[in-house]
Amino acid sequence: MEEILTQEMKDVVAQLGALVKADKRCRAIEESIAEYERSEELNSLIAEYNAQQNLLADAYGKTGDGAIADDIRETVQARIEELYDQITAHPVYVNYVSAKEAFDALTNEIYGELQFVITGQRPCSHNCASCHSDCGHEH
Repeated sequence: MEEILTQEMKDVVAQLGALVKADKRCRAIEESIAEYERSEELNSLIAEYNAQQNLLADAYGKTGDGAIADDIRETVQARIEELYDQITAHPVYVNYVSAKEAFDALTNEIYGELQFVITGQRPCSHNCASCHSDCGHEH
């Protein structure tokens, strides 16, 4: 199979990768993922949340004699909402989301800069302020 990247391109990508790997945001996301995976409490909440979601999906799929009563479905839905609130407020989850947002911002900035270097155009930030309404989106 023909190589797409030249060795010089691979070398430059490796240098960029090393810089990203050394960045505090990369370390933060790696540490938060490890903490997330180690958290028995959070993983237990997530497992129960998933089980309740599956139960609810099954309940809505059954009719007739196998159907679950509306009050039980409401109870399950309430528990799902309670679990969701507990998960999203859990310090390990909050830390993970924060680290992920920071790392995603870094990688998006890298992609944007690479696009700019190649095309001479900055990517649209969805509100089109960075592209001065010259991005092709309908405004």
